[in-house]
Amino acid sequence: MDAAAAELALGRSFDTLSLREVAKLAGIAPTSFYRHFHDMEGLGLALIEEHGETLVTLMHHVREQASNGRSVIRASVETLFDYFFSNQGMSRMILQESMSRQSAFHEAAEQLLATMSSDLADFLALDARKRGVPLGYPQLAADSAVAILFTTGIALLNTPAEDRDRHIEAAIVQLRMIMRGAEAMGQAK
Repeated sequence: MDAAAAELALGRSFDTLSLREVAKLAGIAPTSFYRHFHDMEGLGLALIEEHGETLVTLMHHVREQASNGRSVIRASVETLFDYFFSNQGMSRMILQESMSRQSAFHEAAEQLLATMSSDLADFLALDARKRGVPLGYPQLAADSAVAILFTTGIALLNTPAEDRDRHIEAAIVQLRMIMRGAEAMGQAK
């Protein structure tokens, strides 16, 4: 997994990696690869799962720390995008596969987005209750937020560093608009 992730970090696309190449980079015989994975698809799925778990855990930590006066939205956006930039190879794979045609990778990436969205919806509903603010459609708000974050993430990976702040600020404003709308919808019920 580390050998494949290292190649992705160098800008390689997962679909250009061969089993023999990954085995060689990992310092094992190609036949030893099969002790760990059935095929390259299995390796790719394991990479998506591992990085997905890291993303979910990272976002939990951000929400816990943001209660110390920092905006949850700003902290979440900045942390998520920092992760994308620090792990561009895997991030690119996950982000691109979530928008690709049907494949096992697409399904795994879609499942990751659904997990993150469901997790965020639970947080939004709990946070709104704690603050005594009615919230309408928390799952729809979370789905919209995750879609914006991952769509912006894809764009940012191809954006020059000097232009990234503008896109990050736009994502923060979009997420605030979604939350204001969800709160307004909660009051209208």
